[in-house]
Amino acid sequence: MPLDEPVFDSRTYKEILNEALARVPTHNPEWTNFNDSDPGITLLQLFAFMTESIIYRANRIPDRNRRKFLKLLNIGLRGADAAEGLVSFSNPQGPATAVTIDSNIGLSAGDIAYRTNNGLDVLPVDYRLYYKAPIAETRKSEIREIYDNLYASFGLPNTSLDFYETRQFALPQSGAALPLLDIAGETVDGSLWIAILRRGPDSVEAAREALNGKILTLGVVPALSESGSVLYPRRVASINDGPSLIFEIPNAETNVARYQRLEPRNGHDLLAAPGTVELTLPSFAPGDTDEGRSKLGYWDSLEPLETGAGDFPPSLEDTNDEDRLVTWIRMRSPEATTVTETQEEQIASPEGSRQVRSPISWVGINVAKVQQRSEVNNEQLPRGSGEPDQTARLSNTPVLVNSVQLHVNGELWERIDDLDTAGPEVEISAPRFSSQSAGSGLKAPVKVKVYSVDRESGEIRFGNGLRGMRPPKGANIQASYAYGGGRRGSVGIGVINKHNAAQTALKVSNPVPTWGGVDAESLAQAEARMPSVVRHRNRLVTLADYREIVENAPGVNLGRVEVLPIVHPRQPLQDSHGVVTLMVIPAQDPLHPDAPQPDNVFLKTLCSYLEPRRVLTTELHIIGPQYKNLWVSLSVEVIPGFDTAPVVEAVRKAVMEFLSPLRGGFNARGWPLNKAVEAGEISAFASRVEGVAKINEIHIGDSSGTLAIGFSVLGLELPRLAGLSVVTGVAPLIEEIQASEPADPDASDGVQIIPVPVVPEEC
Repeated sequence: MPLDEPVFDSRTYKEILNEALARVPTHNPEWTNFNDSDPGITLLQLFAFMTESIIYRANRIPDRNRRKFLKLLNIGLRGADAAEGLVSFSNPQGPATAVTIDSNIGLSAGDIAYRTNNGLDVLPVDYRLYYKAPIAETRKSEIREIYDNLYASFGLPNTSLDFYETRQFALPQSGAALPLLDIAGETVDGSLWIAILRRGPDSVEAAREALNGKILTLGVVPALSESGSVLYPRRVASINDGPSLIFEIPNAETNVARYQRLEPRNGHDLLAAPGTVELTLPSFAPGDTDEGRSKLGYWDSLEPLETGAGDFPPSLEDTNDEDRLVTWIRMRSPEATTVTETQEEQIASPEGSRQVRSPISWVGINVAKVQQRSEVNNEQLPRGSGEPDQTARLSNTPVLVNSVQLHVNGELWERIDDLDTAGPEVEISAPRFSSQSAGSGLKAPVKVKVYSVDRESGEIRFGNGLRGMRPPKGANIQASYAYGGGRRGSVGIGVINKHNAAQTALKVSNPVPTWGGVDAESLAQAEARMPSVVRHRNRLVTLADYREIVENAPGVNLGRVEVLPIVHPRQPLQDSHGVVTLMVIPAQDPLHPDAPQPDNVFLKTLCSYLEPRRVLTTELHIIGPQYKNLWVSLSVEVIPGFDTAPVVEAVRKAVMEFLSPLRGGFNARGWPLNKAVEAGEISAFASRVEGVAKINEIHIGDSSGTLAIGFSVLGLELPRLAGLSVVTGVAPLIEEIQASEPADPDASDGVQIIPVPVVPEEC
């Protein structure tokens, strides 16, 4: 946008002179003649005139300097951004057949115009969203005995029952905050279940035939911030990098909970930004048997106790949708790969990752992505003048730059960001270099027929002949482009409700607010960005840059990060110049709750985010901690009047918290690296627990037994509390604790969790 001239001092000649005269009685009381004939007044008038001239120049030089600084730093003023959103089409009446609509359909919300970005099949079905919600621990203890007896047949070795309630994920409501569900952390199976339902007048079989081999366009909105901007920024790396949701449909040919993977088409990472994904549904021939037709069905002949148990879809016995159910679509978090302590071997896990956050605000069917824009075709611009640096201005702004197509005498010219990088319109021949460049094959093509566009002002600038070609004199110049942007494009739920598609019976609405509409940036806002851009320019350079950028990495549930410069993970005790190691710990790990270890999805997400931001010459390693098993035994003396059992349990929790990799240490930020564990420190921390008189005995040890000195922690190592004994009598030795515990502290990690539905407390 054009830069407004700042005014640092607006005083005029008369104001400066009057101010100087007002100071005279204070500094020189003897001066009483203020007539123009007085020599002193003449000097003040001269200085006032000179000061006004300096102020005049000062009010203009900074503006020119600021323009130059912004240009040198490649910090242009951001133009207004066009709002984006999702709309859902529906066909509530008419035949049970799919209706196909093209892309670039015009939509409107009052006088604000939008356009769809994709075409789709509008399928004649309805849907609901369900998930398996874990129940409170207090209720689990109340019902465990009853349900353990009911599901005794599921009690196989290394299995455990996990109870849940079937809950419906509510759709967003106008005027209310968007709902939020982390399908990785707030469900028992890491999944969101989409129940495809028939319309009211249709039969289930008619709905299945309408879905036969069709493409279901699914829309997904991850969590949005309060301001409406997307929590996950647009990715700098490839749009296919990072985690991606998994979609499955039941394979109901047997009574085993098996699913067929639906491969997404034209999709992107739906955990990074809202968008759509195309899912091709299974097809069957009209002459297929009922067994073949079950490809679009579900398990409707299960035993009562099998319904909703294990990997089967949630039970719908307490809802009104069971009779309308056509099939299920399972949407789950990305597959995890567990990384071992050596960081070299990986163990694939069929379950979704619980370390990558999967916060979802809305999921819907028959969805198209829209953008706030209006289109202009073949706008006539002033004819070519043949002069250098010719400019023309588009009639409508702000311009969506990537939409501009400019033809000069019918020939398409190319948009370029910097005309200084363009080549001359007449090639300069250099015989002494021509043979060398031709033989070496290093001569790169130079763009000549180019132009630049200012988004905010709509100004189109051509070259000067030496840098970019000049449009010939009298040349016909036409431009086709799209324009739109600003905060007015961010509208609420249900405001986009009109379309110009040929299928007039279709209904359209935006189920979530549109996002991303931003007004043009002011000069002050651009200058406010200068310090951070100058400091790191979104690049990993200093320790502060690493910490700030990693902690703001989208999509990962990060609990702790340690930036280790000149440290190689294989040689942590010696300097390795040019190497930076990031030790990261997820905030939660269901497999290792006390010693979280990042899985492959977690590490891959961070890698894809940091790769375009790292310095090219830096060797960057992202790795988890190396846990070293620690055993602790201590005896406490309880203050008379306090109950012993609660005090002992509080001491256990305090010791576990003190040695935690996330909340440990005296600063509660995780146990420090290269900090030995001392028995005296544990004793001091445990003695702070209310009800503890003193610590009588304390022993610490490693796999070799009791240690006479501290427990050493070096490099990337962190203590892992493998055994803990808190008693009121004589503290057992470390060897006694180890003998009474399983040989493998991770033996419980292989337990398979089987979700089991329970009757909800409120129906």
